[in-house]
Amino acid sequence: MQRENAMCYVKVHRVGKEVVVALCDAELLGRELQVGNGLKIRISREFYSGNLIPVSSIWEYVDKATVVNAFGNAVVEELAKRIAAVRHAAVNLGGVLHVQLLLK
Repeated sequence: MQRENAMCYVKVHRVGKEVVVALCDAELLGRELQVGNGLKIRISREFYSGNLIPVSSIWEYVDKATVVNAFGNAVVEELAKRIAAVRHAAVNLGGVLHVQLLLK
């Protein structure tokens, strides 16, 4: 269950006609996650670091996105509140939920 005051980073990338919204729980930014067999995933500042916002405010960005890349239990849980497929599409990487969505 997500903390009521949970914060996340959001960064909007525009690539041609695509609007890619990158979201990550605030405490994950810059971290490296061990996901098994020596494989590591880095939550890069370059991709995710933008505005620091309350997790409940992600919808003003997600509603305009064509692609969403979300890392973190709080942001994925928030996405699942309105997008049922998130629960089935999310993967657990090193104890952290991750999902990528194609929306439009």
